[in-house]
Amino acid sequence: MASYASPVSGARKLVRRRLIVDAPFQLRALLPLILFVAIYLALMGLTFYRLHTAAATEPDPGVRAILGAQLDNLHLHFWPVLGVAGLLALYTDLHWSLRVAGPLYRLHRTLTELAEGEVKPLRFRRRDEFKVFGEDVAQLSRKMQLIATRNRDILFAVHGHLKKLAERLAADEIIARADLDEAVRAMLAQLEKAPEIGGAVRR
Repeated sequence: MASYASPVSGARKLVRRRLIVDAPFQLRALLPLILFVAIYLALMGLTFYRLHTAAATEPDPGVRAILGAQLDNLHLHFWPVLGVAGLLALYTDLHWSLRVAGPLYRLHRTLTELAEGEVKPLRFRRRDEFKVFGEDVAQLSRKMQLIATRNRDILFAVHGHLKKLAERLAADEIIARADLDEAVRAMLAQLEKAPEIGGAVRR
């Protein structure tokens, strides 16, 4: 997979097909906006309530009618605009959350695949956050490959020593103590090259 920071020639463009990628995270990201909108609506409702109360207590019928008409006109223009603004804010907030939730979701999936032995680079969209993870995962993948190759070579070398001893024993050859000690030292020297294996051998 390729990132937009370092595209690979011929790579398929990464396209997001869902607005909700990580529902728990994205809903938590919406909570501040929802709380702000709820407080704003409560304040506006209280303001309109006081305006209607003041208009209803106006002693002059003519003035009361004018105030009522102005309040109705204000309702007619205010609430639709507020509704559109709220929907735009909701979409914008969800879209922003995708820039965080998407990379984290793909990072989790890539690390899981890496732990299972699959080597796949981490892909990013143009406006995603945490693009630094792409190089981190690539370095981790390369290091794991180097460790796996080194350990495989070490185990092949140890296997070679064991195979030679097994062949000599199968031929009913008596192995001198010096030869056996030398073979064991050679195998331990190989195992010491792998810290995770050598530490277990020392214990």
